[in-house]
Amino acid sequence: MALGLIINLLLKGYKDAYFTVSIIASLAFIAFGISDIIEASTGAWWRPFSLLALKAVCVVSFIGCFVKYRKIKSAIHTDQ
Repeated sequence: MALGLIINLLLKGYKDAYFTVSIIASLAFIAFGISDIIEASTGAWWRPFSLLALKAVCVVSFIGCFVKYRKIKSAIHTDQ
């Protein structure tokens, strides 16, 4: 997912309406992937506590990006 978002960023450029959302989402996907690697070595998604916190930040970021994406999308369609 992160790679797809980064490729999209490179193709569309910084003037794209979704640029900031794409950057934040790609970073969140990278962080979530790192948390999965840590989870595989610890055997639990909630231990250590910092892993749980990282996953929570990622999920909040995903939700925030989705909400912002919807707002941008509806604003673009309203303008047309």
